[in-house]
Amino acid sequence: MSNFSLSKFKQLPLVMTSMSRWDGDFSSASWSLAKTFAKDQVVIYVDYPFTLLDFFRERKKPSVKARKRALLFGENCLKPLTDYGPNLYALTPPLMLPINWLPPGWLYRKLAGWNDRRLSRQITKGLRHLGWSDFIFFNSFNPLYLSSLPTGFSPKAFIYQSRDNIRALEPYLRKHGSYLEIDAIQEADLSLATSRLLKKELEELSGNKVAYFPNAADFNLFKAAYEADLPLPRELDGLPRPIIGYTGNICHRIDYEIIQEICEKNPEKTLVMVGPRNHWGHTDIDLDALPNLHFTGPKKIEQLPAYLAHFDLLVLPFLCNKVTKSIYPLKINEYLASGKPVVATPFSEDIRSFHPHIRLEADKQSFVQAIDEELAQDLPEKAAKRYQEAAANTWEGRVSLFWKLINQTFSL
Repeated sequence: MSNFSLSKFKQLPLVMTSMSRWDGDFSSASWSLAKTFAKDQVVIYVDYPFTLLDFFRERKKPSVKARKRALLFGENCLKPLTDYGPNLYALTPPLMLPINWLPPGWLYRKLAGWNDRRLSRQITKGLRHLGWSDFIFFNSFNPLYLSSLPTGFSPKAFIYQSRDNIRALEPYLRKHGSYLEIDAIQEADLSLATSRLLKKELEELSGNKVAYFPNAADFNLFKAAYEADLPLPRELDGLPRPIIGYTGNICHRIDYEIIQEICEKNPEKTLVMVGPRNHWGHTDIDLDALPNLHFTGPKKIEQLPAYLAHFDLLVLPFLCNKVTKSIYPLKINEYLASGKPVVATPFSEDIRSFHPHIRLEADKQSFVQAIDEELAQDLPEKAAKRYQEAAANTWEGRVSLFWKLINQTFSL
């Protein structure tokens, strides 16, 4: 345990790792937290590492080309992100060994240790470049790297955050991530979970205390969808109204039968999905055959309020299953900040906690009926209450909670 005072902790740089990159296709909780911490202290946001195999497969992508010299030679690995203020940096790790194909055991552990030492040296190099030796290490749901800290990599505080039930995710992640996450929780000074069920499960699996640390929203960004007269995104120009909207990854979590039902039972309405399309392999429904379903592709988080402002109703049609029952969805507070009515499935205890500010329906027929009812019954008073709910769930509030938990953990 550190003998630092809380004020000294707040002055240290924070190094954050996650399974997303700062310039990825969609917003993430880790990136939002990093930007919020960086308002008051130095933050080094560590990109999810590329392996040698990733580099070969993706070498022609602009995101890889932009990082090429850092990946291959370690040059310019620390990039100041001045668009987000003076304190935020992105760090590109060197290429890692592709080892996920190995079975659990001594060889995987040995090579994972080599990767971790390589990554930690790059982080230390970045810290020294900025004139720092002491730091806080925040692993925000990336158990495949630095779940256990190598010798010589000694932060003043080690925080691990779980944001999803990795034991129910795709085989690639759960193969090693499921047990490495428990390693991280057992080694960390403070462990966090974004949902109530996830907190309970991780405490049972690790034998350690895990704090509830829910997701939030960049309220100052998303409140513009409620308060301001934002320009109409070009993809929405001329679409029949009302427009039903969804933002986020279009992936394995979504109930595509509900999507189909919305479109087929509401031919006069438009459904627009904003985000990267990763649904192939998760549904046999030909989404492109639905004439009133439109895809915009991924958008930067700064662009999303304009879409929310011009949607008439928002949907969160997640499947109710083992994967989703421990999710506190990042987008719910973004939705509520817009003041628009929301219809969701009751997939987790956390999403159910937002009732009565949102409508919850489990089956596709009830879901579609709820859309009509919420559109017909929407009132300015209801919109204001949704907006106020989002205002109580901000990243600034979560950062305050983080320091409170640090204070409790280290008995400062």
